[in-house]
Amino acid sequence: MNVKVVIVLFVLLISGCAEDKYPMAELNDVPSSKTIGDTLYVQQNPSWAGFNRPQAIIIGNDRLIYVADTENNRLVMLDLFGHVIGTSPFIKRPIGLAQDMNLNLIVCAEFDTTLPGRTTPTTFGAIYKLNLFDAKHNLSNAVVKRVYFEPSDTVRRFTAVATLYNNWYGVTRVGNKNDISRIDKDIAIMQFDNLDNYVSPIPNFTPEGTGLKSLDSLTGIATLPTGRSVEFVFCQKGINSLYKIQWIRLVTIGQTTDFISKFDPTDDPSLGILSVNRFVRPEGITFDASGNVFMIDAGTDSLYHFSSRGIESYSFGGKTQFKQPHGVAYYDKTLYIADTGNNRIVRFKLSTDF
Repeated sequence: MNVKVVIVLFVLLISGCAEDKYPMAELNDVPSSKTIGDTLYVQQNPSWAGFNRPQAIIIGNDRLIYVADTENNRLVMLDLFGHVIGTSPFIKRPIGLAQDMNLNLIVCAEFDTTLPGRTTPTTFGAIYKLNLFDAKHNLSNAVVKRVYFEPSDTVRRFTAVATLYNNWYGVTRVGNKNDISRIDKDIAIMQFDNLDNYVSPIPNFTPEGTGLKSLDSLTGIATLPTGRSVEFVFCQKGINSLYKIQWIRLVTIGQTTDFISKFDPTDDPSLGILSVNRFVRPEGITFDASGNVFMIDAGTDSLYHFSSRGIESYSFGGKTQFKQPHGVAYYDKTLYIADTGNNRIVRFKLSTDF
């Protein structure tokens, strides 16, 4: 399908009681606070433990917390106080997670199958959907429906997902087949419609080059939680991309509709969100309701905050605070961080709430 036709099509179509608390091993929690300028975050204790290398966390549209409990091969549903409400059926290594406006959970994960002529299982990347409405919001009863995978490719993996207001969604994909002559490159940001049909990759964003629109080892993606604009902010950890965080949006100029970068380093080379060599291994990213961005970096063990204008407001963390964190969520002045290497969820609350 012609790319311009796809973009125009895209524009037209987008116009129970809590159970006992999770085991709360405190992992040597020490009450701490982080003061950044006039902002004070206070760590909430105890941490939420009992996870095995959790790699994603979201606050759903139902105002519940969902954790991709990666090495336990499941999702965990909690309330805002940390009470476990339910766990999902088996999902192999979930690493990306989002919830659409119909309260469906969309999950990036894997599955094993034995191919004809082979005796050992082969692992594929896959995208799953769990319909919580049909399951009456009982996560353990939700059907884990595989909505997309690529049967001809065992290397490609789907690393993150973000939903738009109309239940379309974007998925980041990685792999090692990215030769310049190849049309269908592994590394891409994929667009799906609300019926889980794959529409197209976002055009003009490719693994080639090192500047804006260059993709390399995509790890996280998020969309604005309010409004009807079509915007994604994504992060990546590959060494070939100078810009580890990029914010893109769909715009129409004259007769042309395309995704463009929101920020340009030639306009403001000191813009924090486009800092070169500032970040090491960005793994997770999210917005707050005001359009500010939070990014978690597993290489620096730190969290970074950017305003909606791309200005870095503050950062905190370090090896005494986190160990290879991969996920971040924000709700009601509280940060929730998937502290992957410490097998826990850590919370920080703005001191203005005390």
